[in-house]
Amino acid sequence: MSRPALLDSEVLGAWLVARPQWRIVEGHLVRDVVTVDYPSSVAIIQAQVGLAERLDHHPIVLLGYCSARFELWTHDRGGLTQLDLDYAQGLDAIIERDFRQFLA
Repeated sequence: MSRPALLDSEVLGAWLVARPQWRIVEGHLVRDVVTVDYPSSVAIIQAQVGLAERLDHHPIVLLGYCSARFELWTHDRGGLTQLDLDYAQGLDAIIERDFRQFLA
């Protein structure tokens, strides 16, 4: 499978302006999701598994008591690609559709 090229900084900047819940940390795309309880955080992590498998792109996920952190970059490209944006948009859709009421 061919992996996408690294993103241009202008493309990434415009994408981030439209999605303030995401930020860049040490070259990785990061979103922290704060929930009302631990089971909600676990459920969000579980819900994204199908997306990660479908895209063959798997985030680093950190689970906290009432939070989940999703960290993305295309490992074999050493930076951010369209694959990271596709995953992020898919995760946002899952959260908005299924978990909005569980966000703190």
